[in-house]
Amino acid sequence: MSQENVEIVRAAFQAFENGDMEAVLGLCDEKIEITQAAELLGVSRHQHGHAGVLEAFAIWPEQWDDFRIEILRLADMGERVMVATLNRGRGKESGVLVEMPFTFLFAVRAGKITEWRLFMREEQALEAVGLAG
Repeated sequence: MSQENVEIVRAAFQAFENGDMEAVLGLCDEKIEITQAAELLGVSRHQHGHAGVLEAFAIWPEQWDDFRIEILRLADMGERVMVATLNRGRGKESGVLVEMPFTFLFAVRAGKITEWRLFMREEQALEAVGLAG
């Protein structure tokens, strides 16, 4: 089941990259819980349900041109899937190219993503699953 969970998360990232939000929502539970990184200023810390997924995904493209998420690593963490990414974009107002590493933790149950947590550093994600030391 764990490799299946990894593939579900990978498919969600691919659907987002393709601009297919219907496919993303199809991979997310209707009651999904999203927690944004505490360090992100001006961003609502929590989103819920499919409306929350749309809200969370809209944060970045609204602020950046040419926004891209590059997956650096996907890892099966037992009950969770961890995804280390490098997000790139050009500020809409400044035109400055920005690269930001983020780490996501996803919970998948019954073939749907039920939880999504965003961290600024991989160590924070590992700590959240009890693997930091």
